[in-house]
Amino acid sequence: MILFILQINFRKKYLSTFATVKNVGMKYMWKPMLTSFLTLSLVALLDAQEKKDSLKSEAPKTKEFKIFNKKATIGALLVGDYANSFTKEVDMNGKHNPSGANNGFYLVYFRVNGKFAINDQLSAQILVNFADFKSDPKNKVLEIAALKWTPSTYFNVQVGQFRPYFGLEDMFPAEILKSYTWSNQYSLLGKSNWESFQIGAAVSGSLIKKKIPLRYYYTFYNGNGKNQLQDNDNSKNHSLRLEYDVLPKLQLGVNDAATKVEGQNANMFGADISYHTKLSKLWNAGFNSEFKYGTNVSAFTAATLAGKNISDYKMTGFYIIPFISRTINENNKSFVEFTCRYEYLEDLNKNGNIGRFYTPMLSYVIGDDYTSKISLVGVISDYSKDIINTNQYSSKLLLLQYQIRF
Repeated sequence: MILFILQINFRKKYLSTFATVKNVGMKYMWKPMLTSFLTLSLVALLDAQEKKDSLKSEAPKTKEFKIFNKKATIGALLVGDYANSFTKEVDMNGKHNPSGANNGFYLVYFRVNGKFAINDQLSAQILVNFADFKSDPKNKVLEIAALKWTPSTYFNVQVGQFRPYFGLEDMFPAEILKSYTWSNQYSLLGKSNWESFQIGAAVSGSLIKKKIPLRYYYTFYNGNGKNQLQDNDNSKNHSLRLEYDVLPKLQLGVNDAATKVEGQNANMFGADISYHTKLSKLWNAGFNSEFKYGTNVSAFTAATLAGKNISDYKMTGFYIIPFISRTINENNKSFVEFTCRYEYLEDLNKNGNIGRFYTPMLSYVIGDDYTSKISLVGVISDYSKDIINTNQYSSKLLLLQYQIRF
């Protein structure tokens, strides 16, 4: 109706303008032209406003961006063990050590985590593990010190020290692992600087809002470990991870990484699968599994042979962790969980070793984010060759582990 009245007014003004031009002359034409211009502008403005109003209910509301919206959160994690070795001459840490203690208490983590948001897009994270002071703290203690920019779900940037995205275990914090600690595979890849904390940059994003169940992670980093003054060579590590949700409860992941070590090409490939499902109101089940194959960088750099070839230094590993849990009390979100990790790890060098590991674990948990947990853990290691004075020695251990986060 408003548009109709304005159009009538416009026609009247336009006719008046034409008459004025004809009778009075060009020197008086600016007044009706100005009136017509203002009328046309108002019509266009109102028309645009009506279209905007009609779309307003359809368009999703966007969160208002604020240049400064500072927030800070501080958290802590405490994890400790009581371990007992049932294998002669193997100490409580699973190392062949005839003179070592076969039982005792052990502090695994006392981590303090700080997250600091400047606004909705810019934030920083710091993670330190004070338990590392129990031994030489050099190149330890500080684990994460990173700045993150998240302009959208499709594109995020992270710089600093953090864990490169190269497998399931890089995606989870330690407190929600389905076993008592990281896999042996993860530890070996960490020594070769394919995983664990590194200094570099990463870009990541998700296409789920576009109804494409895909996430990507690309990391570019030094590849010489955490808390280093500088890189030890001119080569950089490159890693790419893709995650695809085949089903809402089934996720597949693939990883690929490459670098140069002493002028020779090194690489690592990985694939993983994760499945979680709710069996009933009280029961949940699922499994996590990973496979890795590639260059054993730590073994190559440690070798002193003249003319050594990096292709002779390979490793492969596989693990699977099935789990099942039952809710005990819905009010405090307590549940009982049983997991059993089986792992195969092989050093493919000429004098390499094969390890098979079995880790059953029964836990009582309070809080759906593992706020507190107490676990009874069996750690069974079976090596094809037992090497004295090392951790590559077949053994049986029993652990009682406690965890609390706040």
